[in-house]
Amino acid sequence: MSLMTIQVYLVDAYTLYAASALAATSILRSVFGAFVPLAGGPLYENLGLGWGNSTLGFVALGLIPVPFLFMRYGEAIRTSPRYQPRL
Repeated sequence: MSLMTIQVYLVDAYTLYAASALAATSILRSVFGAFVPLAGGPLYENLGLGWGNSTLGFVALGLIPVPFLFMRYGEAIRTSPRYQPRL
């Protein structure tokens, strides 16, 4: 569900470059999907279950401000002349 909202935001924000933005998102998602599971084994072997899960929780806590930053600066990103189509 959250992926769909990200894709809608990218299409609205980068109108002329929407296909490129969606392609970059797809590639990034595929790279994370390929390499994050490979890091899971060593993470839990080195840190154990307690600190391994805590580390993932801390990463999630660190990402909490991201949606609020998009709410705050989203309009500036969308109206940036760098990504405006030139007609």
